[in-house]
Amino acid sequence: MTDQPATRSAGRMFPEPVDLGIAKPDRAVTNTRSGTTSSGEGRGGDGSKWYEGGGALGEQAVQPIVTYPPTGGRTTQGDPFEPVKIGILVDMELGQLLADWIDPTILAIEDAMNEGVYGRGPVELVVADARGLPRENYLKVIKGYEWLCDQGCVVVLGPMISDNSITLQDTVNRRGVPCIGWTGAHSFASAHCFTVANGDIPTEGVMCANWLKDQGLRKVGMFWEAGSSGRDYADYFRAKAMELGLTITREVKLDPNPRHVVDHLRDMREMGTEGLYYGGYGYATFKFAEAFAELGWDPPRVMGTAFMFYSNSNAWAAGLEGWHGVDQLGADGTNPNYEAMIDRMESRFGRRTRNVVVALAYDTARAAIHGIANANIPVPEQVTRGLEQIRWMPATNGGPGCYVQFGPYDHKGYKGDFLTIRELRGGELRFDGYFRPTWPANALPLPTHD
Repeated sequence: MTDQPATRSAGRMFPEPVDLGIAKPDRAVTNTRSGTTSSGEGRGGDGSKWYEGGGALGEQAVQPIVTYPPTGGRTTQGDPFEPVKIGILVDMELGQLLADWIDPTILAIEDAMNEGVYGRGPVELVVADARGLPRENYLKVIKGYEWLCDQGCVVVLGPMISDNSITLQDTVNRRGVPCIGWTGAHSFASAHCFTVANGDIPTEGVMCANWLKDQGLRKVGMFWEAGSSGRDYADYFRAKAMELGLTITREVKLDPNPRHVVDHLRDMREMGTEGLYYGGYGYATFKFAEAFAELGWDPPRVMGTAFMFYSNSNAWAAGLEGWHGVDQLGADGTNPNYEAMIDRMESRFGRRTRNVVVALAYDTARAAIHGIANANIPVPEQVTRGLEQIRWMPATNGGPGCYVQFGPYDHKGYKGDFLTIRELRGGELRFDGYFRPTWPANALPLPTHD
């Protein structure tokens, strides 16, 4: 008789879900007090002003971050439910802002659960720190996204940087795990790519040209930066400036770490330049600050949404002194969704942080959890369809009429007054207005009829 081969047991391929035992009957609860190490260690944040980042330089996200919905006093049959996973893709240096991304994300999920939007089971945030362009290699972001997919995430929050968004786009549409990016690159929105955007690059160029015209200026200097969005910044600004009758005295293309900024500015001043425009990543603003000081020149100047790097670090805020820029915070005290969310943030996390990233993070996470709630089952394809069902969702960012809405061919979320103009001067971040264009014909005399 031939010996039979030894048998072995066929065990689980993957670990069994574990219930953390923290669920409460009356409210959503998360397994960690805060989402980053600085708060957990009691270090607090490095920001010194209300608009600067509320976290600490060099901090990291804690893991795992798991939120349970209120039980309402109900019990299950005893088998724990595995959390639905949401990925967070960190693709750049966040400075003091990591806590201002992670904590509002936790709050948004807890709020949605407390409202009854989602209650099927727990939700886990999975963080991939995979920094890419413009300072690091493009492949890191792709691998970070794919790692989140392989962890079972059904939606990914991020990326933020335009170069990384465009580079990642094909991979997202192939893998099918939807991303909700912060990029202002207008071509990113596609099959599985959504935005709750930290700007809109073509619109920013148009806004800046209009701002310079509204200041009564005629001769303007123009800086734009090499990269995936540089030509959009330049082309849309140039076209609108010509339409408005502005003269561009000189146009300069910059690298992210530019040279000869003093020489460029000196030449522009000698050519009679009255105001300046900058469209780019924002790294060049440190060079501008040094150059303006050396030249003793303080011209009216405006930039795109790189302006909002004032919240990244105190040093970056100092480098933006004297600039106007495209922002997303509305007029102070006018958006009730923003004001109420800031109060809940303070109550939940013990700190009062009012910068724009807190609002962006909250709105992005709200879109994600509502997309999951709208899905028939928590799988990526269904979450994509669930995101497309979001209609007129309240926004904490922007003006009082700003909202988030998607559709089958509309993957750009913010609608209404989601872009504004602010000025940073003397350590104060001042609201300067909304961009609400009017027809030139509105200012002409009424036609007469014989």
